[in-house]
Amino acid sequence: MSIETALRIKKIREYRNYTQQYMADSLELSQNAYCKIENGTTKLTIDRLDAIASILDVPVESIFSSDKQTFNIQNNNIDRLYGNIENLYEANKELLEKQITLLQQQNEHLLKTIDALANKA
Repeated sequence: MSIETALRIKKIREYRNYTQQYMADSLELSQNAYCKIENGTTKLTIDRLDAIASILDVPVESIFSSDKQTFNIQNNNIDRLYGNIENLYEANKELLEKQITLLQQQNEHLLKTIDALANKA
């Protein structure tokens, strides 16, 4: 696979806001093995290229094409633009849960402080 093709795969992935880990998981590969695809150091089978195109929701031909339309055809649809929100949410879910817990604890502390001040008055 040429480096241009590898870079096109990377650009389309980044455009979709997919992580290398997401792609690797979808292809049932390690993240390191997927990274080699984007570096152009791995030869791809037709089946693997077809799977990558399917995950990226582009025609296989667009992976080989230098036509800039790859990023415009079929991609103007709002569903595709925001299609990766679930992936982003999963990546940040643990952090968000920790922040919510911390805010709940702070809220409880503030309510106790308000009650204590109200009882002094």
